[in-house]
Amino acid sequence: MNAKVFICSTMADEIEKVLPQGMAYELLPYALHREPKKLNLELQARIDEDQDHDTLLFGYGLCSNGVVNLHSEKHTLVIPRVHDCISLLLGSRQIYQEEFEKCPGTIYLSKGWIDQGGDPKAEYEKYSEKYGEENARYIIDTEYHNYKRLVFIDTEVGDRATLINYSKQAADFMGAKFVEKKGSCQLLERLVTGDWGKDFVVIPPKMMVTQESFF
Repeated sequence: MNAKVFICSTMADEIEKVLPQGMAYELLPYALHREPKKLNLELQARIDEDQDHDTLLFGYGLCSNGVVNLHSEKHTLVIPRVHDCISLLLGSRQIYQEEFEKCPGTIYLSKGWIDQGGDPKAEYEKYSEKYGEENARYIIDTEYHNYKRLVFIDTEVGDRATLINYSKQAADFMGAKFVEKKGSCQLLERLVTGDWGKDFVVIPPKMMVTQESFF
């Protein structure tokens, strides 16, 4: 398989853990999922630019329709059939759904999310510098009002003790229950080894990714 991987920077350590030797990959900026149209444009640009591979693999899910309408004249496009990266980090769409049913109001952290400052505590510090502590606290309390649980997903990358300690601090900061959950890189490993099956959306050349592909 002559393939290249495109994946969010939050999963840099996980993809490096499972990537076959010699397979090309590119990390995209953190938080593109918050702007699905921008994510779509970024991914399509990379598809259009690639001249060296026949298969392009994406470490993304549906991501608020950020991958819908991706297409290529010459590449096969492969995307895990999940909603977002949390399912990728937990190891399956089913595990995420089970966790969602337990507690819909959950913040998920991993090494990559912590590294990128994608947690309430880090966001508070950024807001404080820009707006002052009182306004920052108001923004955080408003944004995370309905979140009652913080889950750290351990994918066995980085220093576990340090990551858990920070995650506990973030949970305490937002007044949420802390839970540690064992993660898995099995979906990412299957993505890069070609073991796709029903858990992946496989789009041949001259076809387009649709929302319906994920359901």
